[in-house]
Amino acid sequence: MSQLARLAEEIAANGTGPVFGVPGSGATLTLIDALEKRGREFILTHFEGAAAMMAGTVGRLSGRAGLCLSIKGPGVTNMLPGLAVSSFEAFPLVAIAEAYGAGTPPAKAHKRIDQAALTATVSKAITQWTSQSAPFAAIAALAEAETPGPVVLELAQPEPAMPTALPESGKAESGKIESAGAGPVRDLLRQSQRPIVIAGTLAIRLNLSDQLNSLRVPVFSTAAAKGVVDEIGPFSAGVYTGVGLELSPEHHLLKDADLVICIGMRPNEVLATKPFGATAVNVAAVAEAGDEAFGFQAVAGSRQAAEILDALQGREWGADRVAAAMGALRRALISNQFLPAHVFDRVQTHFAGAVRGVFDTGYFCTIAEHGWHARTASQCLMSGQARYMGTAIPMALGAAIHDPSVPNVAFLGDGGIGPFVGEVKIAVERRLPLLFCLLTDGYLSSIRTRSLQDKLTQQPVRISQPSWLRVFEGFGMPVFRAETEDGVAAALAAWNPAQGPAFLEVAFEPDSYEAMVKGIR
Repeated sequence: MSQLARLAEEIAANGTGPVFGVPGSGATLTLIDALEKRGREFILTHFEGAAAMMAGTVGRLSGRAGLCLSIKGPGVTNMLPGLAVSSFEAFPLVAIAEAYGAGTPPAKAHKRIDQAALTATVSKAITQWTSQSAPFAAIAALAEAETPGPVVLELAQPEPAMPTALPESGKAESGKIESAGAGPVRDLLRQSQRPIVIAGTLAIRLNLSDQLNSLRVPVFSTAAAKGVVDEIGPFSAGVYTGVGLELSPEHHLLKDADLVICIGMRPNEVLATKPFGATAVNVAAVAEAGDEAFGFQAVAGSRQAAEILDALQGREWGADRVAAAMGALRRALISNQFLPAHVFDRVQTHFAGAVRGVFDTGYFCTIAEHGWHARTASQCLMSGQARYMGTAIPMALGAAIHDPSVPNVAFLGDGGIGPFVGEVKIAVERRLPLLFCLLTDGYLSSIRTRSLQDKLTQQPVRISQPSWLRVFEGFGMPVFRAETEDGVAAALAAWNPAQGPAFLEVAFEPDSYEAMVKGIR
């Protein structure tokens, strides 16, 4: 059996789902042929970076490493945005790339680049597939290990004499703290009368939703972990960002707490790292650079997370405070002025909550963090840790391919709709239950705020032709435009997810749109 056939055999056995990417005429094409013969599907994308985002999203939803591939040199270079997104968002991913072997003479320079150096800052490791390399299951396990992220697997030709070693853990600056005990945290918990929980994405990976939903104390999540606690529940306090203003629940509830219990709090899961006003502790799997900025009094290993949450059973406080804070926020979001919060409300009402929202970044995403109510962690996807513009289309495609059992709505802004619009053809070809929803005010509004505040030019943030109706109509799907809440409702009623994708363009008055986040962030 050839080495590529062995790799295909191990990939097929590992159950990593579809393989996304753009092949070359060399090893990747041979690998795809071997995968197809073993029942593993390959999905051709238009851009390698989008392929990595789709595969990373499959990894996020499944908990198993997603898989993408590319040619060497420019293919790996094109893949970098997707590797970066998966690194930022802690999505497990194995990125396979053709490569020159170590013995290739320098004169062989066509498409040559130092791929290890190129991918070093956006991957956990890079290794090569050889007759003596670690099995694919071990490579995938490295991508899935805390903290999850991309691992690059090179198909080197000619094969190197010595395989590259597979690291035992992730990035060098992360230190495992699995063995840290829960004793100090339990001691602080015994003294607490008003504890609050903030759950990060680690809580998703530890399957803590049932325990979090059973608590009767206020529970926040980070934006990237939305839905890890049922956001309809009476003790769900919404999203913690670290910068919430007077309309955000975090602004009010944290003042009342005497203990903040964080589950997997990491510096890149919030917008501001700062000490909490109350005593704070963290439950984590690895120590991250910058953790000290939170001022934690104690840290427990992730193996103690369930035990610590169990210790909160029987405690109860804060339901009235949560209801008051969430009620005031909702009244501010659902004002008389038609804005994105009304669209989110209409979508969730239309589908009775059984819908997945995928959000690009921008001011509408700030509103979605508070106005989209996810019942589970699979019902909300966003670039919550990087606020990476353009991710919604690839992530929505990956989600709809992985799980077409529910309608998917990709919410896009004027800035994020363009980078990967070519990939929309995949939704049409596969008749995916996916609504592309453009929320447009004709500006890059989160940047326009600075232009207005400092009386700078608005020309760089103005979109001259913001409509995409004719483009999406050209893809061969139904298109709708709405400027009112009733218009949104009519479009939703006209769309049949079982018949494939559609496009909805919703237009807003620019000044009201720009001002809608005031008091929130």
